[in-house]
Amino acid sequence: MGMTMKEIAELAGVTRFAVSAVLGNSKSTRVSAKTRKKILRLAEKYDFVPNLAARQLNGISSNLIGLISVPSYLGLLSVVQMEVITILQLRGLEVLTACQVSSNDQRKIINEFRTRQVNGIIGFSLDSKIIQPKNDQIPMVYCSHNNLCGFDVGSDVGLGGYLAARHLLGHGRRKLVYMAWGDTGSDRLKYEGVCKALEEAGMKAEKDNFLVIKSGNSKEILSQLRKRRADALICCNDHTAAEMLNVFLQNGIKVPDDLAVTGFDGYFFCNFTPVSLATVIQPVGEMAQRAVELLVKRMDARQSHEEFSSIKLPPSFRPGGSCGCPLPRKNMISGHPFILLDDIV
Repeated sequence: MGMTMKEIAELAGVTRFAVSAVLGNSKSTRVSAKTRKKILRLAEKYDFVPNLAARQLNGISSNLIGLISVPSYLGLLSVVQMEVITILQLRGLEVLTACQVSSNDQRKIINEFRTRQVNGIIGFSLDSKIIQPKNDQIPMVYCSHNNLCGFDVGSDVGLGGYLAARHLLGHGRRKLVYMAWGDTGSDRLKYEGVCKALEEAGMKAEKDNFLVIKSGNSKEILSQLRKRRADALICCNDHTAAEMLNVFLQNGIKVPDDLAVTGFDGYFFCNFTPVSLATVIQPVGEMAQRAVELLVKRMDARQSHEEFSSIKLPPSFRPGGSCGCPLPRKNMISGHPFILLDDIV
């Protein structure tokens, strides 16, 4: 259990006010450099945890960042958030997380953030823009291209669709199909990237190039792919692509001989599918880093959120056995249980 400020003061042989000044980074304190080092060493040794409420009453920054997101089955969103939390904590900032289940939760969450005096907010995949008082706005950054209201930092998913399609065209595939569970904004952007690659190859995009899954019935999906005479399948995410690999295996369809397949997002399990899964790797680490840097910049400038920065970070394409390429030789092992890291393949 951590020590109190009073106990640290007794060990250091100084007053509690001197300890408070040093740990609060007060510029007006007259504590000597030697004593300051001693206090900081004791605080670290005994895991001193400052009283947040007391700091706020004294006008000291809470060093607290609020994270708000919506429920999501996409594990990638959780990975981005964990990357953000790690970066924030390395900067000495604390984190308060909240989940917005319905639109009615937004005001409650923001009020809680204000009560705790958070210094900044990062929002992930929100349905609508956060409403704050015009004269008292907490600096905020919207992270993720899946924000329906807009984003400050996200992935260029259109480029990802383009890279996947261009690679498959390079293998001589001509009947490309982009498959998704719906016609969402993100799916539309990915498909537009596929269309761009087709047009560059002198081919016209047709409606058959976009397959929206109406149910999870594998027989129906196979029927649709046969009807389209597909020789390459670009799936909206890695989970769907991995499931389709098993469906093809069970139905005697050889991958990549009969049908090439790619996923999207860059999950680590792509290395362990029946055939190593080619995929588009999302720039998770860079997204988190840029989001934190932008928030800190806005916090320092006390800048309210007016217009979206719309920073699109480029993903990369990782080939694999499912597209007809050998799995790239690794120079290092990842150690990350969820995502592929582009710099180790």
